[in-house]
Amino acid sequence: MKQLLMLSSLVMAIYSFSSQAQFSSKQMMQASSAGIDLNNIADLEVSELSDDQIGMLVQKIESSGYSEDQLMALARTRGASENQISELKSRILAYKSGVRVNDGSETGGFESQMSKQEKELMVRESRVKEDVNPESQKVGGLKVFGMDFFTQTDLKFGSGEDIPTPVGYVLGTGDLLTVEVWGASEMTYQLEIYTDGNVRVPRLGPIHVSGITIEDAKKKIISRLKKIHSTIGKSSYADVSITQIKTINVHVIGRVNKPGTYPLNSFGTVFNALYDAGGPSIEGSLRKIEVFRDRELVSTFDAYEYFIRGTGENITLRDQDVIIVKPYLNRVRFEGRVKNEAFYELINGETFEDLLEYSGGFRKDAYQGSIGVMRYEDNYITTKTINESSYGSLELKNGDEIMIPKIADEFRNSVSIEGAVFNPGFFQLTEGMKLSDLIEIADGLRGEAFVKRGVIIREGDNLMKSTLSFSPQEVIAGNKDMLLKSRDIVKIESIYGLRDSYKIRIDGSVRAPGEFDYMKNMTVENLIFLAGGFKESAAKSFVEVARRNLDDSIKDENKSAEIYKFEISSDLSLSDEDSKFEIMPFDRVLVRDNPYYQEQELIKVEGEALFPGLYSLEEKDERISSILERAGGLTSYAYAKGATLIRRTEYFEGKDSEAAAMRRKDLSFRFKKEGLNDSDTLELFRQQESIGIELEMIIQNPGSKHDLILREGDILSIPREFQTVRARGEVLYPSNIHFIKGKKMKHYVASAGGFDQKAKKSKSYVIYANGSAAQTHNFLGVKFYPKVEPGAEIVVPTKPERQPMTPQAWLTLGSSIATIALIVSQILNQ
Repeated sequence: MKQLLMLSSLVMAIYSFSSQAQFSSKQMMQASSAGIDLNNIADLEVSELSDDQIGMLVQKIESSGYSEDQLMALARTRGASENQISELKSRILAYKSGVRVNDGSETGGFESQMSKQEKELMVRESRVKEDVNPESQKVGGLKVFGMDFFTQTDLKFGSGEDIPTPVGYVLGTGDLLTVEVWGASEMTYQLEIYTDGNVRVPRLGPIHVSGITIEDAKKKIISRLKKIHSTIGKSSYADVSITQIKTINVHVIGRVNKPGTYPLNSFGTVFNALYDAGGPSIEGSLRKIEVFRDRELVSTFDAYEYFIRGTGENITLRDQDVIIVKPYLNRVRFEGRVKNEAFYELINGETFEDLLEYSGGFRKDAYQGSIGVMRYEDNYITTKTINESSYGSLELKNGDEIMIPKIADEFRNSVSIEGAVFNPGFFQLTEGMKLSDLIEIADGLRGEAFVKRGVIIREGDNLMKSTLSFSPQEVIAGNKDMLLKSRDIVKIESIYGLRDSYKIRIDGSVRAPGEFDYMKNMTVENLIFLAGGFKESAAKSFVEVARRNLDDSIKDENKSAEIYKFEISSDLSLSDEDSKFEIMPFDRVLVRDNPYYQEQELIKVEGEALFPGLYSLEEKDERISSILERAGGLTSYAYAKGATLIRRTEYFEGKDSEAAAMRRKDLSFRFKKEGLNDSDTLELFRQQESIGIELEMIIQNPGSKHDLILREGDILSIPREFQTVRARGEVLYPSNIHFIKGKKMKHYVASAGGFDQKAKKSKSYVIYANGSAAQTHNFLGVKFYPKVEPGAEIVVPTKPERQPMTPQAWLTLGSSIATIALIVSQILNQ
């Protein structure tokens, strides 16, 4: 047993080493393709080459000076089969088109990764995409019908090999047959037709099947099989089918975009070959495509029959068939209001009726009366006229041009009615039709129709329009009627369309002020009800109604409106007399605010108060001392000298922000004219700013001039005791400095490193903790610096830069001095 296991291991190791050596040898041989001898190209296994190796082969071909066609001819002379040549050509084209087919992995070569049908589609799409520009298929910007079919790169027009084998299919070299025997005998044969036309069945020898149909080959092979399977036809059965079809080569020449020889599978048709060749060129014909086989004409293909009717001799091709595309015969330009504008190719004898069929017919708005045909004839440009009766009789010729115009935008035997009717629109004009008939067809007048007057707009023979008036009321009553004419337009207006829109408006202290539609019998209380009722701030005893002066009898030019005043209760009731007052169109109702109504105004106390927080002002003139008393006074840590009042500015965006916005807009315009930038205006438009207060004096003398009256939004800020002083600006070391009682400003500047060279000492100032400021004073050249207190901020500004005098300024100054000297000299000499 142990010896058996050792023997098995040895066999597996030898097999593994042999497989690896075989694979490495093959790969090394293929990798040397860059050095292939092109004279031995027939020995190349194309299906096993990777994309990189194909690239090396392409480089080798280009460096040797061979063209692609010369290489294929050389391969034929060296004994390469057409299948090999076709496969090599497809791989080279795929590589040049950027299509990756085989990355060299062990999962298989070209054949295992892509079916023949997929190869055909890949080759066709890359060829059309690379070689045919769709714009080149147009003449004068107009397409040639049918040409764009061959330039569609997304068209999957393959000769599929997964379709059933057609009846009468002729076998040839490269076809692969499958023979199945089942029943008493079981056997399957895979038989390839070799170049000698034979298939070889084990124990039977060769059977010639090339050149006969699949049906005849089936009978012939089954008949021979009976020699080794005697039960066939008794207890066994046999069948022959095609597993893989052969590749044929078809030659496409003449007026095509890319003439040449193209590989197709044996189901390929004329259209397959034309598509591979990029279709006919711009000078090529789609109506006369000839197929030659063994030097004899076997079919003439008309592509129009295929495009329009799905018929035509799109025959299945055979190996070495020749397709010839002739130049076009007659080409006609057909454009305008047709469904498919294009150049159309017509054969001799075809008429305008045929052209109309090919184009899909007229559009709905096409003029179909007399149609002009511009023709080049006898060295002149002539014109032919056709109408519906001659569509099928006028034969069209090469160069004819036909333009189908659009019909005129006018109605015939038609009338219309507009306005206050139930069914406005266009209607047929019948013989003897009257105005009353049209109103009846339109389902009659609506309730708001203006029945005193209507208008008919009528167009004369010279297209001049005129108006005729009528009374809809009289027409309906049958007292007066009118005959209508073609293209009459009847207009019946609504009573609301003949006047301004009736609106009323309510403003002031109501919950939903605004504009409302006027309604009859509208009263003041009803309008207030529609506006959501009163606000809490409304003065219910003071409601005004302003009415326009509409009476022409009023001669007072100074009077702009009539004013009516009412007293109304909270339950929206008026006195008996006032309740009879009716709101009229365009009235303005104004509800005033109660002068004694006042919403709570809040201020805030923050910092070192005993009870900081929000407080409502009890009176309109309540002062700081009163609020401070209500806040319980100061804490033991409070620094009264540093207290400040923060107040909203006139630019604050609050309830009355419209005025603030207007002030900002006005000042911004002025500042812009004066050259101030945005940062300057932002500083000016601060919404809050601090006010310096003397809180110690306020506490000592309540109600004094220092005790300010508070406003809504004020913030009384009371800080703790400060222990530092800050120095900033033009000092050498801006910093916070410990406060020492009794020390002057120079001490703190020195502690900050002293003044900088650019410092403007005489303009130094101090900002105190409460928001107030004091500046330096000069007296007889002596500087008196302001007092410094805890929390203060010392600011040292910068000296303004001096501009040096320019040469022009010096010249001007010299001239001025010389002039003065001359004047003085003249005065002294007198």
